[in-house]
Amino acid sequence: MPLSLCPVLPFAVAFMLGIIFNGTVSSPLWVSVPLALCALFIILRRHYISILSLAIALGFMVSEAHRPLKPGFVSDGGSVSMSFSGVVKEHREYDGARVLVVGIDSCGLRPAPRFIVKAVVPSMIPPADEADRIRFNGSLRPLDSRLDLPDEIDYNAPYRVMGVVAECFIHPDSICYVTPEPGIVSSIRRYRRDVQARIAVLPLSSGAREFLMAALTGDRSWIVPSTRELFSSTGIAHILALSGLHVGILSAVIMIMLFPLTAFGMRRCSMILAIVSLWLFAILTGLSPSVVRAVVMATLFLVTTMLQRLWSPLNALAIAALVILIFTPAAIYTLGFQLTFLAVLSIIVFARRLNPFGYRHPVMRAMAGCVTVSVAAMLGTGMVSAFHFHIFPAYFMFTNIAVSLLLPLILGSGMLLLALDAVGCTAAWLGSIVDTFYGMMMDIAGYIATLPGSSFSGLWIPQWVMAMYFVLLLLFALWLYGRRVVMLFAMAVVTLFIVLWSFIPVPDNNATEVYMTRSSTETTMLVRDRDTLLSFTTARPALHGEVMERSLRKYSSYMLRRGIPDIVPLEDGAIHGQVRRQGSLVSVSGATFLFLASGIPKSHTLPASARITYAVVCRGFTADVRKLASGIRPDTILLSADLDRRRHDRYCRELTAASIPHRSLRPAPFSTSYPPSPPL
Repeated sequence: MPLSLCPVLPFAVAFMLGIIFNGTVSSPLWVSVPLALCALFIILRRHYISILSLAIALGFMVSEAHRPLKPGFVSDGGSVSMSFSGVVKEHREYDGARVLVVGIDSCGLRPAPRFIVKAVVPSMIPPADEADRIRFNGSLRPLDSRLDLPDEIDYNAPYRVMGVVAECFIHPDSICYVTPEPGIVSSIRRYRRDVQARIAVLPLSSGAREFLMAALTGDRSWIVPSTRELFSSTGIAHILALSGLHVGILSAVIMIMLFPLTAFGMRRCSMILAIVSLWLFAILTGLSPSVVRAVVMATLFLVTTMLQRLWSPLNALAIAALVILIFTPAAIYTLGFQLTFLAVLSIIVFARRLNPFGYRHPVMRAMAGCVTVSVAAMLGTGMVSAFHFHIFPAYFMFTNIAVSLLLPLILGSGMLLLALDAVGCTAAWLGSIVDTFYGMMMDIAGYIATLPGSSFSGLWIPQWVMAMYFVLLLLFALWLYGRRVVMLFAMAVVTLFIVLWSFIPVPDNNATEVYMTRSSTETTMLVRDRDTLLSFTTARPALHGEVMERSLRKYSSYMLRRGIPDIVPLEDGAIHGQVRRQGSLVSVSGATFLFLASGIPKSHTLPASARITYAVVCRGFTADVRKLASGIRPDTILLSADLDRRRHDRYCRELTAASIPHRSLRPAPFSTSYPPSPPL
């Protein structure tokens, strides 16, 4: 489609650049740069460029206006304890604990400027869900990344994108009250609990019930990890997140239900009711970027149909992006926003051009469209997904074709079953149909997952490869629409550059690296010796498996980038290159770490030749820390992050007063390196 028919697209792109520009500079005064360019191009009568400069300035100002507010007591870096009141914006459950994202508007029983906090509640009681107002007593502290290793997964990054500026731990007894927040939007959001309760009692198998929970309400916490892994490895993980496909199926169901109005000549009335229903669904499911994008595009399609105007999908996509970013500019940094817009943009640009059949063969064109749409969507999102999740499904086309045929039947039947249940009719036969279709989808996904080479896992894609891939994709689009040989030549040059650059060896730091991770329950030491990652932990033996699993999950990116296949427990008496362990003593390249979780060891219990480089004082140590320093004479005392805070602070004061070299592991991670071990 010519860009002349899509005037909103360049404006939306410039608006996004303004948001990104605001995120890269430190002062709001930089907005004067695009404003000055706008004035300059107006004087030069370059009105199109001046409008784009103004769009950049608007994006900058909107992003600045939505910059998260951080109260003074949080900005100071310490923690403060008082009473807070706010509305729950998001609710997540993790193995008996809850994470609440709360918009605070009252501190100490007094109104305060709004800011957002992440609250961890280690209980399901008292119940508090989205759109509920809660008042609690707690201590807020800044939302830090707390990364201990390079390339570690930052679990707080999504919260910072949402505008969360602080976090706290809430004891269930500290929650004073939970009341429903008044308002139409809050009431609609709370109705999701009623929908989930109705789905929970439908005559369905557990798998189909969990799938409908995610597909109809947007709550993916019901999906078991094995199902998530299966869908990821086969390229259909997108069906677990509400997207345009779900909204399209919902639109079809709504239009079928409203067909009597259309039959009686009330076509516009049915379209208006459809638009209202779609927006109610968007509010019900939390106004996620993918749903809002789909609902905005569906709304524009229905409005242009009513007004008998030409509908431009690129214009609709650009307007949807503007609608989302005007209200939540930080959404541009979220993976959900990026994937949904890249997928739709890629489908618009590539799907029609890749279809080998023309409009004279409607049946063949529709059949080929199932393939080209899947391929086009993967062109736009496959590399991004592989970059973030380190996996690429090889047979995505086959699973997506099967899903495109079965998903409308599953969701359509599920919606009908839910509607019948709402009016008091239990249709067990319809539940059997939903179970059958869901079982067929799972069987197909399970079979494809067992095929050899079904997915490429353990991928590590550098950022420069991502950038060059999208350059290659742009050149491919230009060739599809222009059929110019120069574009094929440019594609060949870019491909050759990527291949040749990939063969250039990347210098790797082969030094032996030592990291001390920070946890409130135990102290864990990780040692990288070439392609081996060794682990020593002070946790109880019964918890070693849990610590190992958590480490594998958190440090997977660190391991992938360095070609480390697994984490090896450092057993007592083990020797790995320059790393040795004897009881609570760990020696790394001549440096000795002594982990103390009880009392001060007797001098005769230590090896005669042992010179303690670091004495790591861990949870459980209650002795006099100054006697420890005079008894074993370590070079440095490390105060672990799992120490009780009051004991930790007292040890810091005593060691500082006695001028004993020490370091706290609470505020900053510990890491050191030693010369590489000789190759075997």
